[in-house]
Formats: sequence, structure tokens, C-alpha cells
Amino acid sequence: MKTTRAVKIGLAWITITYVLCYMVAGLLPAEARPSLLPYLVHFTTIGPVENIFTLNNFVAGLILWNVIVGVGIWLAGFLARYIKN
Repeated sequence: MKTTRAVKIGLAWITITYVLCYMVAGLLPAEARPSLLPYLVHFTTIGPVENIFTLNNFVAGLILWNVIVGVGIWLAGFLARYIKN
């Protein structure tokens, strides 16, 4: 694969991913957004540090990230088929 094609595929992939992430965060109710942040950074950022490393969080995160990576790999393959040099 040529470098320019790889860059085009990467830019398309990250643009789609960013837009989807932004839309999902925007669709969440305003009250729910702050409660999601500790799970994104793996600890609370205000007040006493709370440990949220639990077996349930680990398993849920493992499943979620495998789904996200699987979709990302599928998207990269899909884009590679349609983006030419």
C-alpha cells in the first residue's frame, strides 16, 4: 500500500470516528456526560480519587473495546476498498 493511500484511509477513519464519538456524546443527556468522564479517564477528577477498577468494569471495557476495534478494522478494510491512490 502506498503511503498516500494509507494516509487518506487513516484520515477518513479518524474523521468518521471523531464525528461518531462527538454525536454520541452530544446525544447523551447533559446530566449524564459528567458521570461518564471517570470511566473514560479511569478515575474521578474532582474530589477524592475513587478507584473504579473493578472486575465488572474490566470485562465491560474489554468487550466494548473489542467491538470498537472490530468495527475500526472493518471500517479500515471498507475504506481501503473504496479509496484509491
